[in-house]
Amino acid sequence: MTGVRVAAFGLTSWDELLFTDRHPAPGDYAIVHRAVEQPGGTTANLAVALARLGVHVSLAAMVGDDAEGRRLREELAAAGVDIRHVRTRASEPTDRSTIIVAGEGAAADRTIVWRRGARLRRGDHLPIEEFFAYDLVVVDVDDPRLRRLIVDLSMHVSPRTRLLGPLVYLTTLDPATGLDLALRHDYVVGNATELCYLTGAPDLPAALAVLREEMILSQTRLAAITCGADGCVLVDRDRVVTVPAFDVEVVDPTGAGDAFAAGLALGIVSRWDLAQIGRFANAMGALATRCPGAQAGLPRRGEVERFLAAAPVREPVR
Repeated sequence: MTGVRVAAFGLTSWDELLFTDRHPAPGDYAIVHRAVEQPGGTTANLAVALARLGVHVSLAAMVGDDAEGRRLREELAAAGVDIRHVRTRASEPTDRSTIIVAGEGAAADRTIVWRRGARLRRGDHLPIEEFFAYDLVVVDVDDPRLRRLIVDLSMHVSPRTRLLGPLVYLTTLDPATGLDLALRHDYVVGNATELCYLTGAPDLPAALAVLREEMILSQTRLAAITCGADGCVLVDRDRVVTVPAFDVEVVDPTGAGDAFAAGLALGIVSRWDLAQIGRFANAMGALATRCPGAQAGLPRRGEVERFLAAAPVREPVR
């Protein structure tokens, strides 16, 4: 997509995936039958997914002063991500995650052990002026104070800037604070569990009702919520559209949500209708599960389009 530019503030991580025969009970053990190391991190996954779709994407993130940090920078650059604003924090390790994938396919259970390392924090240099001139800005930092700073700067310095906010790190806050911060983005993306937590609702229909009520007077104009095998729900101020999922043979679901978010971002900047956005984003999430790890299975745009052309069309529910 010549001329389209997306910027992202967030995290990159070095991932170790351990595939085990089962999820052990307390005091028991599991056998590792495969181990994989590769780049990861929610924001970096999204950035790589967008680069493979042909979008110019710039990432602002922090890595540690170690071998993993150097490998992350190399891998991101090789994937086509603009890494001019991926900086190195001296004397700190790179963020790392150990992801235990127990079982097989779509039924696999994932447990993430996060060893926090170098990350963006308040006081770091941020390319605010440059990024706010992009077509879309993803704000995915885990520090709520820094996230609020970026969002508030956009509202006061560059009101035309459009912000996409993943919900995942907002669930570390109390629900009222997390929902308030979420609704300061123009678009939000997350899963049903995250939305239920932030709205305090017992189930997805109730959470969607709360969200629609809150959206009336908020900055948010579109929310995209993934529902696993049930596809996704897209909500704007007028409609709720449910888009069915695709049946695929799942190898590893790690990073599928980040791929979905990349598909959503492309749909937003392309000004597609809700059904088209949901279908494309669902296809991105499905195809991302073909290989172990968060980035190995990320598709190029031609692959997504061929997949969609061959897949049965099931009408969205409005």
